[in-house]
Amino acid sequence: MARPLPPSEENAGVSVELSAVSFNSVSTRIIACVFAATVLSTAIVSALCIHAIHLDLAGRIVASFSEIANARVEAWNARRAELAALVAAESAVGSPWQAELGRARADVDARTALGWRAPDAPEASGLSLDKLLAGELPEPPAAIAERFDVLFFGHPDALAASADGCISIEADVPAESGGTLGRLLGCVARTELDALLQPGQAAPSSSRVLVANLHGTVLAASGPGAPTRLADTIPVPDLIRRGGMELSDYSDAAGRALVGLAVPLGRTGWFLAVEIEHARAFARAIDVTRTIFIAAVVVVILFSLIAYKITAAIMQPIHALSSGAQRILDGQIDHQIPLPAIHDDELGLLTRTFNAMMQKLRSNQIEIERDRLRLAEKNEELQSANEVLNQLSITDGLTKLHNHRYFQDHLTREIKRVSRTNAPLSLILVDIDDFKQLNDSYGHAAGDEVLISLAAIMNENARESDLIARYGGEEFVILMPNTDLAGAVHLAEKIRMAVEATRLIIGDRMKPTDVTISLGVALYKGNRREFFAEADRALYRAKGAGKNCVIIAGSDDAPALS
Repeated sequence: MARPLPPSEENAGVSVELSAVSFNSVSTRIIACVFAATVLSTAIVSALCIHAIHLDLAGRIVASFSEIANARVEAWNARRAELAALVAAESAVGSPWQAELGRARADVDARTALGWRAPDAPEASGLSLDKLLAGELPEPPAAIAERFDVLFFGHPDALAASADGCISIEADVPAESGGTLGRLLGCVARTELDALLQPGQAAPSSSRVLVANLHGTVLAASGPGAPTRLADTIPVPDLIRRGGMELSDYSDAAGRALVGLAVPLGRTGWFLAVEIEHARAFARAIDVTRTIFIAAVVVVILFSLIAYKITAAIMQPIHALSSGAQRILDGQIDHQIPLPAIHDDELGLLTRTFNAMMQKLRSNQIEIERDRLRLAEKNEELQSANEVLNQLSITDGLTKLHNHRYFQDHLTREIKRVSRTNAPLSLILVDIDDFKQLNDSYGHAAGDEVLISLAAIMNENARESDLIARYGGEEFVILMPNTDLAGAVHLAEKIRMAVEATRLIIGDRMKPTDVTISLGVALYKGNRREFFAEADRALYRAKGAGKNCVIIAGSDDAPALS
């Protein structure tokens, strides 16, 4: 019997157990539940706070961006009207430039456009003049030249391809005789656009204002990083959803996350968008989220530690009891569970009861082991007896061949097999000639010797796959799987000749005795009853043909072999 541990050793053991508690323990599940409840409640509250802050900040950004976009659209409409009026005035009938336009227009085909580019105009303004134009446009007046980067003049159909290439102003040039000389299309100068696209002091820092066509290609940009956005694309359908009252998330060509919104730029077919990097737009929300996350982690850790301390104090005696029970389960039945420090409560009573049960279990185990050994010996004896009985139930006691019962069972299995495989199956019925006379002359003991000798001769001549059984009295049967009629006749004649050549010394006589057999052979043709009946009729004909011969079922009475 193990000695009880002193209090110090008990506490040490409990501490070790507490440090290796699995999730299946009650204490771990209590702590896990407290931890999960704390995490869940903290996560829900934090998520709600973060979501509210995010929505509030997004609303502020939407309001600011909408104000910027509307102000820029109004400014553009005013500037567009001003530029259109300027172009109309400078190209009015009677103006010097109108006359130059008329002369230049007369020198080219009506379907061809003329073009002009300011010397300092960016290459990105409008389309390439070399690919579109056949001639140069007369130098425009200074008031127009300083406010446009590129000018096109020609038939409206010839200018259709350039309408989407820049932010343009269109005006028809009148002819002196009435009608129009053609249409002027001017790409607004970058300096004009930059002045119009400035976000203003009320806009969030690092925000940009863009102008894009219907396909989302950025034609002009103002603000931090504006040059990198030119010729880039923005998702215009996403940016204009809900009338520009909701932010959209997207990325630029460099993969930076952006948020923005867009509004149509009047009836021009262009769109004015305001955007900002997501990290800068929601920097305050990210800072608040980080603070909430840190506070949530601290709360979770604090509550988990408190739950652990409380649970550990409650579960120490239970862990000591479960540890002792596990040792007993592992086979240490001599182990005594130490009593808890406070052993006058229910746990102390449970521990004492458990130790008393183990003492009784140890005394019973010895007796159980003895009974088990005795039962194992009896089971072995019974198994051996069953094997002997099973063998005796299918064996003829005299000849040690299989008996009639086993033959019938085996025949059933073989018929099922040949029904599936169509393999041949043959049967030989053997009967000792004049066996009753032999018994009457020499006694039944001599007859038994003849039966034993005949069984030995058949075993020597048959194959291992052939089944030899004593059918009854002096009759035997040989079942030959995978053997056709010729093979069966050959084996029957072989056995007949072996028996005929054997001279037996039986009984008290020293004089050799000749013994012969008659055999009937049949081939299975699909009918079990007819199979055996044919062999039996063949055997009967062999007896009538003079005995000591082999007759094939269905043949005449002549012996199978000469």
